[in-house]
Amino acid sequence: MIRTYEIDENYKTVRVFDEIEKGDVALIPFDKKRHLGLRLEACRRNKDLRLIGVLKSKMDVRYRVSYKEYPGFSAVFCIK
Repeated sequence: MIRTYEIDENYKTVRVFDEIEKGDVALIPFDKKRHLGLRLEACRRNKDLRLIGVLKSKMDVRYRVSYKEYPGFSAVFCIK
């Protein structure tokens, strides 16, 4: 499911990652600083999943972030 988020006073990056499920795509309007924050949160979540044993190797990821897949948006993908 593709879900588009609006940036307002209720937007939180952490909430995007909490609401996303396997196979979903979250679209957030592109801003360079916001995109960096999304990438950092994805790295942090993937690292935590490796530490608890859900992900097996360094190449194994659950979350990915891209700005090229959907022009004008930062896309957060939940792979697993």
